[in-house]
Amino acid sequence: MPSIRKLPSGNFQAIVRLKNLRPLHATFPTKTKAKEWAKQVESDTVMARKLALGDHDLSLEQAIQVDGNGRSMTCLVPRFGEWVDEYLSNADIADKSAYGRVKFWRERFANKLITDITPEDIDDELLTLSKGVTGSTVNRYKSNLSSVFLAFNRHQIYKRLKHPNPVRSEFVSSFSENPPKDRFLSAEEQRALLGAAKTSHWDRLHLLVLMALTTGARRGELMKLTWGDIDFQANIARLEITKNGNPRLLPLLPEVIKILIGFASQNDHLIFPSTIDPNRPFDFKKAWQKALREADLVGFRFHDLRHTVASNMVANGRSLIETGTLLGHKQASTTMRYAHLDSKHTAKMAYDVWEAIHGI
Repeated sequence: MPSIRKLPSGNFQAIVRLKNLRPLHATFPTKTKAKEWAKQVESDTVMARKLALGDHDLSLEQAIQVDGNGRSMTCLVPRFGEWVDEYLSNADIADKSAYGRVKFWRERFANKLITDITPEDIDDELLTLSKGVTGSTVNRYKSNLSSVFLAFNRHQIYKRLKHPNPVRSEFVSSFSENPPKDRFLSAEEQRALLGAAKTSHWDRLHLLVLMALTTGARRGELMKLTWGDIDFQANIARLEITKNGNPRLLPLLPEVIKILIGFASQNDHLIFPSTIDPNRPFDFKKAWQKALREADLVGFRFHDLRHTVASNMVANGRSLIETGTLLGHKQASTTMRYAHLDSKHTAKMAYDVWEAIHGI
C-alpha cells in the first residue's frame, strides 16, 4: 500500500514501495493527485521501473487506461521524441534522406505526447515549410510523418489506443507536386561531359559518369557498389539493394570493364571510396561541379544522367518496356513519363501492324 503524508509546505508526498525497486516518491499540491499517482505507479510496472531508473520526465498524463482482451490495462503513452527514436532504430527505410525529414519532425514535436499532436499542429508546420521549399518536398515531409504515425498505430500495445493518424485529416493541407524536370543531354553534350570528367582531379569521375550513362543506375546505387558486386566474367554489376527494394543487374560495357580493371582491388571495399575511409563513398561534389562548368552545362543534376539514358534508349528504337527494364522501374507507369520521346517508335509500330494486315 502506498503512503501519503502531508508536508510542512502544505503539499502531499506519495511514497510507493515495490519489490526489487527502490522506494518511489513524488510531491503533489493535493492529496487526490498524490493518490492518483501512487495508484498508477502500482498498476504499471513499466512506469515504475522507468521512475526507479531516474526518468523524472514521466507524468500522469502519459498513463492512460485502455481496453484489451476484455480487461482494462494501463498504457504508457510516449512523447513524440521518444517514439521517433524507437521508430528510427527499428524502421527499414530505403530512402536515407527520409531520416533527416523524420528528425525535422522530432525537433518540432519532441516533448508533446504523440496523442496530443493535432492536424492543426501539423498543418501549421507544413505551411511554414512550404514557404521555403517546393510542394514536392513538403509532400515528402508529410509522407514521412504519416509513416511515423502509421508505425505507432501498428504497435502491439499502442494500436489499442485507436489513435487516428492526424496527417490524414481533412484539415491538413495538400500541396501540388512539381512538374517533372527531365533534362536530357544531347550526344554532343554527353561527349563534352565525359571529356571534362576524364581530366578531373578525381581520377574516378570519368568511370562514374560513364557507368551512369550506360547503366541508368542512380547515384546512390553506384556509390554503394563494392568490388564484390562486380562479375568480370559475366560483365555485370549486382545491385542487392535498390530504391524500389528489388535487386538488379547492371550491364557493364567493354569500355567500363576495361576502366574497372585498371582500378580493381582484391578487397571488398567500395569502387568509389573516400580517400579517408574506404568504407565510405567519395564526396565528388566539387569534381562534378567543375566538370559541368568545363562542359558548359547549366542547371544539370547527376540524376539527369538517368533521364539521358532513357532518352538514348527511346531515341534508338527501344520500347518503353525495355527502357523501364534497364532503369529498374518497378511499375510501367513510372516509365510512361518518357512516352513523349517514343512517338517515332510508336508510329513505326502502328505502320508495321497495318502493313502486315493490309499488305500496303
